[in-house]
Amino acid sequence: MKRHWIGGLAGLLLALILVGCGAEGATGQVESLSPDELKKYTEDNNQAFILLNNTEDEKERKDNINLVEEQIKSISVKEINAKSEEMLDNNLKPDDLGLKDIQFETLGYYEDGTLEKYVSLRDVDYSSEDEKQKAIEKFIDETTS
Repeated sequence: MKRHWIGGLAGLLLALILVGCGAEGATGQVESLSPDELKKYTEDNNQAFILLNNTEDEKERKDNINLVEEQIKSISVKEINAKSEEMLDNNLKPDDLGLKDIQFETLGYYEDGTLEKYVSLRDVDYSSEDEKQKAIEKFIDETTS
């Protein structure tokens, strides 16, 4: 009886982990991908939200990720840093990953491999942090409705 109880508990735990991960990854958070993973993701998905960072400053990168995570609730966002070691060592550009027409430091929405819309995350494009947050929120609302 004890063996059945432990086996059932282990099965339940495994099921919870698998459901939590899901096929698309977690929603409501930004998932950083390697160049190969991002290229495959954009090829395999008709719709994609991509955060393209371009910084060697880890704090700036994390700030951008956190800013986006504060606004997303039920979508999955993938992130790549154009200045990551893997990108620089392999001399990769966003175009090499299927990211066409996107600017650095933006959150872009792709449909069937085409950039449909994007929003800037650069401070110089906004008069305040509040204005930037509202722009991101509006972008997400418009692209998910």
